[in-house]
Amino acid sequence: MGGLIDSGWAAWLPTELVAALEALDGNAAARRAFAKRLANGPDDEARERWSRFALVAPSRIDVPAGADGLTPEDCWALLEDLGLAGGDPPRPVAQPEPVELVLTLDAEQMRELEQVRMARDVGEPATPVDALPSLEARFGGARVGRNDPCPCGSGKKFKRCHGS
Repeated sequence: MGGLIDSGWAAWLPTELVAALEALDGNAAARRAFAKRLANGPDDEARERWSRFALVAPSRIDVPAGADGLTPEDCWALLEDLGLAGGDPPRPVAQPEPVELVLTLDAEQMRELEQVRMARDVGEPATPVDALPSLEARFGGARVGRNDPCPCGSGKKFKRCHGS
């Protein structure tokens, strides 16, 4: 599973493909659990994850529209295309190559993304740093020792609170 995380697929790979990868490297019980998972079909959460995976999968890979009706061979072929499994019989790749995920957005999604970006882009700060009160003005000009309690009232030592 470490290779899956290191390659960047951990957050995007559908549960069916994760189960297929575990079945390749696992024992008979893991293979039976994988076969049972495929026989039962995906639940709503797995269908949603599959559709997210289809958005980020490389265009060179032919991803089925859904996880319904997948066979173990389909799953292993997808894992091979992703570079996560290989060989005959297929086995997990020890060091898969990192992937670059490219997300394709339609016009409406692009507008939403631009709105989020514009909301975050505030330009100049609302209050310039020079206009903020200094610690000396805030704490009355008296020199506070590093190990004294902080005058802000936090209860921490000054060096751990405002003295950094």
